[in-house]
Amino acid sequence: MSDKKRKTHEERSRETISRLIEATLDSLQEYGYHGMSLSKILEKAGVTKGAWSHHYKCKKELIAEAADIMLQDAINNGKDALLTLEAVPEKDRLFHVLDYFWENFEQGKRRDVWVEVYIASRTDAELREYLRPVIQRFHDTLNEVWKEYFILIDEKDGTIETVMNLTLFVTRGMAIQSIIKDDPEYYRAFRTQWVKIITPLVKAKI
Repeated sequence: MSDKKRKTHEERSRETISRLIEATLDSLQEYGYHGMSLSKILEKAGVTKGAWSHHYKCKKELIAEAADIMLQDAINNGKDALLTLEAVPEKDRLFHVLDYFWENFEQGKRRDVWVEVYIASRTDAELREYLRPVIQRFHDTLNEVWKEYFILIDEKDGTIETVMNLTLFVTRGMAIQSIIKDDPEYYRAFRTQWVKIITPLVKAKI
């Protein structure tokens, strides 16, 4: 097989996977974990079951990979946003970061998808096992981001990973609440208060 034909095959394979990933995320948001089906995913992706089976053993493996790509993409976007912190007044940087994470992690499709897979994992042991390394990789990568861009003012206060992950978990609780109580100013006030709490502890390195 020529290099040209091999490259074309590889490109088609990547395109198929990309369509499957996007269709899976869309289906999780639109139908929920228990309402989605492989046939709905394949229909959205425009991919045959035969083509799908060349890449994945089961639907849960596809869901885990879709979640992995979504989370890593979110982190990469977040790192790009952190590079702009220099243009933000120092007193506003923590709120700027928290606001960015709220809008890009804790609202919209990403929120809806992780809520679906987390809740489903409580009673679906097989899905939980597929997702366990995905979530571990997400937090390992996120810990590196925290250490790269933030620092504790006093090391006796713990670790930067603990403080920033606690911040993430606080906003995550608000994100779940926002599914039913959709009130942006309500949650903005909470984020503002949380920044006041952690400002004596944390500062951005930039």
